[in-house]
Amino acid sequence: MPFPRYNKLTIEKRERLMEAAAKEFAAYGFENASVNRILETVQMSKGAAYYYFEDKVDLYFTIIQYCIERLGLNLELDPATSTAETFWPSFAELRRQTLLNSFERPWLFASVRSAERLSPAALQREPLATFARQVRSYVMNILKRGQELGVIRTDLPEQLLFAWQQALDATSDHWLLAHWSELDRETIAHISDQTVDGMRRALAVLPEDSVS
Repeated sequence: MPFPRYNKLTIEKRERLMEAAAKEFAAYGFENASVNRILETVQMSKGAAYYYFEDKVDLYFTIIQYCIERLGLNLELDPATSTAETFWPSFAELRRQTLLNSFERPWLFASVRSAERLSPAALQREPLATFARQVRSYVMNILKRGQELGVIRTDLPEQLLFAWQQALDATSDHWLLAHWSELDRETIAHISDQTVDGMRRALAVLPEDSVS
């Protein structure tokens, strides 16, 4: 977390710093992002980042939290509230709204997405290690709830189902971000919904499983 003195910056300066850093991490990822480029953009001295943040990891994690808040993501939602009827529609709505909340500021979503490109070494560092476990646990809990409700297959290892879901999710998002400037809100929403439909089909319970 930032040092307490970070909160003494004006809201305007904090927003400028957060936006510049989010755009940098969105474009280059954690490893290749330049703290100096961020500071040049907001016209702050080279030592300013480490006056307000412990290190680059601290800055990056602060940015991820900043973007998650503005995207309206809630990694503490309880999957237990889902029913067989609401499971996939609710998941589709959550995914769609996250993308649409980033429509005018795609760097918010791209910055969060950059976390999947973290190196094994970076993922060993706190608080990134805890964050990665939280995200994985969040998705796994959703998948397990789907299995409990009978809308996700149980004939394959959980880790494989997780990998399928993540692959579809990541591939779709990478395509969307690469073509963002060419798309309108309706197209983004449609592609998001079709991505979830692809997940639903891939993870669906096989007819013979539902009988047994």
